Amino acid sequence: MKKLILVTIAMIFFAGWSHAQQDRKEFNKKLNSMRIAFITQELDLSTDEAKVFWPIYDAYTAERRTLRKEKRSTTPKGMTAEEAEASIEGSFENDAKEIELKKKYYGQLKEVIPVEKVAKLSGAELEFRKKILQAAKERRKNTPRHSPNKK
Repeated sequence: MKKLILVTIAMIFFAGWSHAQQDRKEFNKKLNSMRIAFITQELDLSTDEAKVFWPIYDAYTAERRTLRKEKRSTTPKGMTAEEAEASIEGSFENDAKEIELKKKYYGQLKEVIPVEKVAKLSGAELEFRKKILQAAKERRKNTPRHSPNKK
């Protein structure tokens, strides 16, 4: 009987987890579509420019995401002075890698779209992040919080 209850609980847990994963994938797809539309509009990309721009930009963001994950994983809590020193040095190396990555993709992007549009890119990225954060803030503000009734 105990095994049946445990199996049932496990099945419910995994069904809920699977649903949450699916919701997250859908959210990420929607967010990516919004990002594409926003940046395409902000840079005023033509259809032909967008066809060559997005594969390069997507590769860039994937590499940048990997670098940032590495940077986050090298910051342990409760470190010694030597570990802190190594962490800071590693952070400098990671920042240098990120600059090299920007230079690499800047070279590729300026070959497929005008340099004026490449120059607008980081501003468009920042503006998109601001809009998403503002929308999330508004949503949280307008969503009622569930709190127990106080007596």
